[in-house]
Amino acid sequence: MRSRFACIAVFALLFASACRPFEPATPPGFVELEDRYGRSEYRATTADGVVLGVRAFDNDPKGERAFWVRALENRMRDMGGYALLEKREVKDRAGLPGTQLRFGHDEGDEPYLYYLTIFVTDGRVFVLEAGGARPQMQRLAEQIDWSVKNFLHH
Repeated sequence: MRSRFACIAVFALLFASACRPFEPATPPGFVELEDRYGRSEYRATTADGVVLGVRAFDNDPKGERAFWVRALENRMRDMGGYALLEKREVKDRAGLPGTQLRFGHDEGDEPYLYYLTIFVTDGRVFVLEAGGARPQMQRLAEQIDWSVKNFLHH
């Protein structure tokens, strides 16, 4: 009986650690990089190097979406030298409102685009990322938008 309980406890622990606090949406043309990131992260890529990512962290200190959007916008400008090109309001699959920040950054002579989409609940902050060389990002715009619209928070 004791070993049965131990097996159930181990299974429950393994299952819980394997579950993400979100369901990412991997669009056609992208391949998920499974088992390379922790429970609260997700990454997918194309053969041309466009990368999608999702990170989740506790909403601590507790802040509203406007706080987290401004904090991430400041960090991108100050730390990364990214220029804010556009700000969009979006929703995830469940209808949770979010904000997408679209940045530009040149690396040498090549322009890059980097999108951050922020969704906030009482308990968590979800940051969806998309980045790559501008021509590839523009070519994959529909797939990137689809991944945001089909993202689901838990």
